[in-house]
Parts: sequence; C-alpha cells; structure tokens
Amino acid sequence: MIVALFDLDGTLYTGHMGYAIMRYHRLHGTHRFYFYAFIFANMVTWPIWRLGLASEATMRDLWLRNMALTVRGWTPQEATKAFSWMAKEYAAPLVRAEILARVRDHEGRGHRTILVSGTFAPLLAEIARQWRIAETVGTPLVMGKGRYTGSCEPPVCQGQGKWARVRAYLGDDEIDWNESYAYADSHADLPLLEKVGHPVAVYPDAQLAAHAQQHGWEIIRDEEPMAASVLAE
Repeated sequence: MIVALFDLDGTLYTGHMGYAIMRYHRLHGTHRFYFYAFIFANMVTWPIWRLGLASEATMRDLWLRNMALTVRGWTPQEATKAFSWMAKEYAAPLVRAEILARVRDHEGRGHRTILVSGTFAPLLAEIARQWRIAETVGTPLVMGKGRYTGSCEPPVCQGQGKWARVRAYLGDDEIDWNESYAYADSHADLPLLEKVGHPVAVYPDAQLAAHAQQHGWEIIRDEEPMAASVLAE
C-alpha cells in the first residue's frame, strides 16, 4: 500500500490555524478568559526561546500544547460550530489549489491519502470533511465532564511526534514507504519527510529548502492562483 501524507498549515493552505482560532475568538469567542491565558503563556515563554534557553522544537511543542487552552470549557457542540466556521471561513479561501490537486491525483491513483497536522484532531477532521479528504492524523484534545479541558494528548503531532502518530495510526498496515509520498513546508517536518521515498517540499522555509536541494527532493514553489472552487470539484 502506498500512502500520501499532506501537512496542513503552509502546505495545503497558506494560513495558520492559530490565526483562525484568534479570529474566531475575536468575532464569536466564548470562554475568552482561557484564550487570553494562552496569549499570556506565549508572552512569558517567547523570551526564553529568543535568549536561546530552549530549542525551537521545545518551543513549538509547548506552543501547541498551550494552544489547547483556547478551547478550554467548550462543549462538543460549541466546538463543532467553531471548527466548521474556521474550516469554511478562514481555511477554504486560502487553499493552495495546486496542492489540493495533488491530493485528488493521489486519490485517483489509489493511494491512501492522509491529512497530517499538529492541528487539533476534531478541527482537522472538520477541515478534511469539508475538503473531502478521508483520513486525518492530528493532535487529540482531552475531554472531561463533557467539555474540553484545555489539554491535549501527548505527543503533539509535529516533529518526531508527527511521525510517531502516523506510525501509531497506521499500526500494522503494510505500507510501502519507499514508494510513498509526504508533502510539507517546514524543516520541523523532516522526521516525516525523511521516512518516505518521495518527499516534497512545498513552499519550504530556508532550512527545508536547503535540505531538499541537497538531497534532490522535489520542491514546489510556483503555484496556480488560489481557488476555493477546487474544494467543490
């Protein structure tokens, strides 16, 4: 079996889910105390990274775990409404038409196509539902007494944790990794990209671009005009 793994932020669309959450809170937010707690937590930890006291990987992990605070206290019903809005109103207009076309191409070739992202698992599932992508691997949120607790289940789905979650999700399925594909934009995704025979750097950051060039990977830089209409094709 061949798999095609697609990152979300910066790869399948040009935005970032952190901004989607911020925009939703600004327009419709409930339980905003915890949203501001997330902002404060980042303000406190940012100087630690700038001073070189923590690695970028550590700060990415901490930032994503703290982001779970933004949905603390939400019921599943509140979350469904919010995640649907984020997928439709924020993410869809920013889709990379060329990369979504790659998704459809892999599906047409019978490849098992999976959206893999550090994004909250239920939010990722809603995006995949609207974009007609069958499978997702994201960062699960913790529930307690019928509400989100403000925590997520480790490991968060990025860096080494992204590869760990993909392997756990696929389990004992027989995957031909040498013939499989992975698409991502960040050097943080190297643990995933390096596991497949066909890694693709999509509008890569400087570190990923250098690595991709050194190893002869495909690099996508020129894209067709973004068009949300591709979602309906």
